[in-house]
Amino acid sequence: MKKLFSFLLLAFLTITLHAQTVAVLGFESDNFCIEDRTGTMSDLLTDELVGLPHITVVERKHIDKVTGEMKFQAKMYTDPTTAKSLGKMIGADCVIVGSADVFGGTLTVTARTIEVETAKILYSAKMTCDTWNEFNRKLPDFAKNLVSKIPVPARFTGTWSGVLQTENYSDEYEITFEKKGKCTVKVSPDGDFAKTLTVKGTWNDSDDILHISARFKTDIDRLKNMNWAAVYALGDDGESFSMNIKTEGDKLVRIQFVKED
Repeated sequence: MKKLFSFLLLAFLTITLHAQTVAVLGFESDNFCIEDRTGTMSDLLTDELVGLPHITVVERKHIDKVTGEMKFQAKMYTDPTTAKSLGKMIGADCVIVGSADVFGGTLTVTARTIEVETAKILYSAKMTCDTWNEFNRKLPDFAKNLVSKIPVPARFTGTWSGVLQTENYSDEYEITFEKKGKCTVKVSPDGDFAKTLTVKGTWNDSDDILHISARFKTDIDRLKNMNWAAVYALGDDGESFSMNIKTEGDKLVRIQFVKED
């Protein structure tokens, strides 16, 4: 039971620490034929976002409460500066604003994803539909596209160190994760710091799988091509993480990294 509780706690912390909070603000429309349906459109978009990786969605009731108290109107949402202010009030990292109109019998829905901190437009999308069934059919991909450019929280920013211990060797690693998928990797073969190898590499964190790639100029075969891709487990305090690495003979070896000050 204790092990189960620890696992659930870790899973909860992982979700709450890493999810980006997104709020779908009310869609606007000047077309009297659909203005009474814009609320439904934004609600359906919200439903599609719930459950997507790394996304936490602000509840509609909370948004309505804040906008009601501050007397915001739907037409104000499309302004990035106003969206930024509102996003901060409701505790969102990003907000999605949109509009809808009908041209020649075709429904056109446009939406933008705005980063609250910078007021930068991360993504702009347009969807055209001839029927509401088509709207519902296209909505899942539309929702995924709107959050596709939202950056995953920089959980690994900084320098981490760990030891890859096997029966035959004990290599000490120091990895500095940088922005835009770059990293610096240092490895001391068998803990010999006089022979430390340093190289620039790449990394990305997708669906809780950490990918790290680097190539070293060395005669040591096991270090020539570093290509790690494994599910990781982040420590409760966010100051450590562990992952299972495949070594020679496809053996799995667990390595734990600790964040340096």
